[in-house]
Amino acid sequence: MTIQYEIIQRRRRPHPTSFVGRGKLREVSEALSMRAVDVLLINGELKPSQHYLLESELKVECMDRIRLVLEIFDDRAYSREARLQVQRARLRYEIPLLREWIHNARGGEHPGFLGGGAYETDAYYELIRRQLARIEDELKKIESDRDLRRKRRARCGLGTIALAGYTNAGKSSLLNAITSEEVLVEDRMFSTLSTTTSRLEGCRKQLLVTDTIGFISNLPHFMIESFKSTLDEIFYADLVLLVIDSSDDEEAFIEKLNTSLRILFPEVDATDLMIVLSKIDRATDLSRRSAMVRAILPHVNIIGVSSLTGRGLERLQEMILEHFAYPVEMCFFLPHSPEAESLLSWLHDNTELQVNRTAEGTEVMLRCRECDHSAIVRRLIEVGGRSRW
Repeated sequence: MTIQYEIIQRRRRPHPTSFVGRGKLREVSEALSMRAVDVLLINGELKPSQHYLLESELKVECMDRIRLVLEIFDDRAYSREARLQVQRARLRYEIPLLREWIHNARGGEHPGFLGGGAYETDAYYELIRRQLARIEDELKKIESDRDLRRKRRARCGLGTIALAGYTNAGKSSLLNAITSEEVLVEDRMFSTLSTTTSRLEGCRKQLLVTDTIGFISNLPHFMIESFKSTLDEIFYADLVLLVIDSSDDEEAFIEKLNTSLRILFPEVDATDLMIVLSKIDRATDLSRRSAMVRAILPHVNIIGVSSLTGRGLERLQEMILEHFAYPVEMCFFLPHSPEAESLLSWLHDNTELQVNRTAEGTEVMLRCRECDHSAIVRRLIEVGGRSRW
């Protein structure tokens, strides 16, 4: 897409009928008569009546900000779930527009599909409702499968980490840097529309990291709702890494931070949130960016990283492991026996432990989950072990 020219109007609020005002509408019409374009982009959200009036008078396709986002989504949706979510959002967006066009066309000015009752409006909307219902059913099945996987991970003691943040903040690059994944990384908006999950590299603890769809400001509720199942990966995560581009100018930085926080809160607890300032190799004043975050979130951990140079990644991993440190400490002694070795094998897989082998037996110091404490005590008694506290 090539931008031919730009027309700017400054007013406090859009014109209720034509969005741009009658005088500006004539100016746009004159510009189009001198240099035609395929699509007229409107930097705002058009009401159905405004959309109808603009296209009727200008005789050119008019696309508002929401429609443009949907077009980008449609171009970059690769997985089955992402395509279904985009299709659902598009139908929810188009229904009010279709209603307006049908309402205005029933006077007979557009014969055929949109005119004079060639198709009954109720029958057409019934077709749309059936299509939406089919999409909803398919997405519910996908969401149910994801919920089962989420519960299975919890039973196995797997910790979950979600990468969240504004579009093009560097989430996919960070995922590639801290896992063995090689997801698509592009310097453009919404290159990620579906989730990708991979294991955190360099640690014995089983931690899974999920890349998610990027945020954008001023999206209508139906758009957020259409991608709810994808956003749930953030809301159900044990830890959310909110990735913010530290190379943005101050105005863009604070706007993207506030937009992200409005989406995350109150579903995400602040104690399960960590701020990751990305692209610090391009940042001019990292301390200033940290201070801006600290003014809004005084008690949240902040870390600067560069996925390109690797700076800060080691410290980020340390902070993640500190967050997932098991809360219960135990210290005990195990005798030499096959049963004790079996217990040790289980402890290696499900706890954080240190062992000291001696001639008499094995000294064990560990940290575990609260839900595992009683089972460890029971098995400790069965194998003839004793507490050292």
